[in-house]
Amino acid sequence: MGKNVVLSGNLHFLGIPELLQLLATNSSTGVLGLTNSHAWGPASVTFLEGNPIHAVYGSANGLEALYALFGWATGHFEFSREKATGERTIRANHMEIVLDGLRMLDEGLTKRLGPGWEEKGRPGQMDNPLKLPLIKKSISHYAYMATEEEFPKGATIIKEGEFGNWIWMVLRGTADMSKKTIAGPTKILRVGEGAFIGNISSMMTTGHRRITTFTANETIRLGVLDPATIYAGYSSLSSEFRSVLISLDNRFREITERLSEIYSGINAREEAFFTPKIQTGKGKRIEDPFLILKGNAKIIKEMQDQNFPLINLHEDDFFGPLPFLEMGHEPISASVLFSADLKSIALDPDNLQGEYDRLSNILKNIIDFSLNCITIATMRVQQLYMQGQPRRDHS
Repeated sequence: MGKNVVLSGNLHFLGIPELLQLLATNSSTGVLGLTNSHAWGPASVTFLEGNPIHAVYGSANGLEALYALFGWATGHFEFSREKATGERTIRANHMEIVLDGLRMLDEGLTKRLGPGWEEKGRPGQMDNPLKLPLIKKSISHYAYMATEEEFPKGATIIKEGEFGNWIWMVLRGTADMSKKTIAGPTKILRVGEGAFIGNISSMMTTGHRRITTFTANETIRLGVLDPATIYAGYSSLSSEFRSVLISLDNRFREITERLSEIYSGINAREEAFFTPKIQTGKGKRIEDPFLILKGNAKIIKEMQDQNFPLINLHEDDFFGPLPFLEMGHEPISASVLFSADLKSIALDPDNLQGEYDRLSNILKNIIDFSLNCITIATMRVQQLYMQGQPRRDHS
């Protein structure tokens, strides 16, 4: 390890999933070194602005090496601040890696290392509260809070389908996010201190329908963000940037609809998402961002060797990569199909990045929270889809 060690500890108390989220929250750049007396050698993970970009463990590297570390029940870690150098073998975002790594661990695909380690729970218990992905950040936005409120255990804080234009920050306690389905509600994630309750569209003056339900699973204290201050920051953005933000809400609404459909056992086939009126073009990876003026586009994810449409995009939605938006969709993790009548304009990623860099920390954190929600819901869809689809035999 280098000389600039800023964090060290025992993996028994702070495991790989928690370390990944901690380093992402702080946008850390450097190298995480790990040792485990039960492993065949040391391991290291290189981070760039909070995202793991390379990992080495024995003869393995990239995601193969990183996923293996999820099985380390004990060991020691040290994180050193230093320049990220060398090749980039990992391009998935940190939340996607955490969820996939935990899934592989639950399914027995990753070997557990450590004395006396016993597997807890059953594989696939995603609705078990102990298994829900937790979004938690440091609290640093007291100046934006207008007042505080408290809800008892079991109280519904916001309800899917209702109108609302306010956002809360969790100050103490936790709440679960869930989605309605015809088979009953399904939980998506859990929010803790520093996370938010509310949509990006809640920053607008007109009320918008809530996409999901939040329920307190213990007594929870929330800070109500000052709507005038939040709206002032939102309204100062360019029309292109505002379109991107509203499109993020559309994506979250779409991916949670897929979740509802698959969880209920309906429309689980690829053909169900394509209508005869839409002539799709050839799927391709998109290297630049665009805003849709007319027509439609679909975000396609390959799962179990089959193409599954995740998101339907329409007028005023964007597609393609933006450096400050990582959510497990295009261009790295998915492809895009276009309707024959698609018309779009190119977005300037440099201008949008400049606007993002000038945002207040509160707006940046709201955007980051929304991206985490999209990623987690996408991974939940992927898990449910793969559980219900037989693997194709290529022999």
